[in-house]
Amino acid sequence: MIKSFKGAHIWILGASSGIGLALARELSDAGAILALSSRRRPELNDINEALGGQHLVVPCDASIPASIEEASDRIEQSFPRIDSAIYMAGYYNPTKFEDIELEELRKTIDINLTGAFVFAHHVLKILRKQKAGQIVLCASVAGFRGLPNGQPYSATKAGMINMAESLRIENKNPAIDIKVINPGFVRTPMTDKNPFKMPMIIEPEDAAKAIAPGLQGNAFEIHFPKKFTYFLKLVRILPDWVYFKFLKNQ
Repeated sequence: MIKSFKGAHIWILGASSGIGLALARELSDAGAILALSSRRRPELNDINEALGGQHLVVPCDASIPASIEEASDRIEQSFPRIDSAIYMAGYYNPTKFEDIELEELRKTIDINLTGAFVFAHHVLKILRKQKAGQIVLCASVAGFRGLPNGQPYSATKAGMINMAESLRIENKNPAIDIKVINPGFVRTPMTDKNPFKMPMIIEPEDAAKAIAPGLQGNAFEIHFPKKFTYFLKLVRILPDWVYFKFLKNQ
């Protein structure tokens, strides 16, 4: 965990929109020094300027492993240390299983799952050399159980949760902190694609305010809004036959 954001060096991959952008603003306001990553440099430059211009702009395509490695190397060389590395990149296109297109499948897996693996792999090397630091992966409550019209997004988020759990167990250094973020519905360009009313939806700024104290806490999972996420945790432990019957009747 991070004791203080003031002067902390934090890498956010996926900082140009949605929760990642709101979190960048929240952490910058708290005094953190950021490495801002996403695909488009002009957007990152504008964000950095809006935040005071003191941050490091590192363009990175989360769907390309070599791009993540290059960004990781540059940040390691530019920062005296990495106190936290947060993977906020994500891709979502709601689709019925039978209508999934191969290119969409590949893009979703490349960004949501493969990118997260590659990110954690390279950051972990740095943290082991430092003997301290934090890796945070943003998954989703969509990964708790399979959802209709949620593939392949839900599957990749379930994979991210599983990966974070494995990494937390395998890590033997208590000074290296592993966390997962499981948001409920947050109003972003991704969720704007949903054709249904989203229960208990919150704004990105509210999500960032929930994440920031979680980064400083001992808990493995950061989840919000609590009324919604605790309900879904209860749904997760329902017997299969109850769960399937309930959703098929919706």
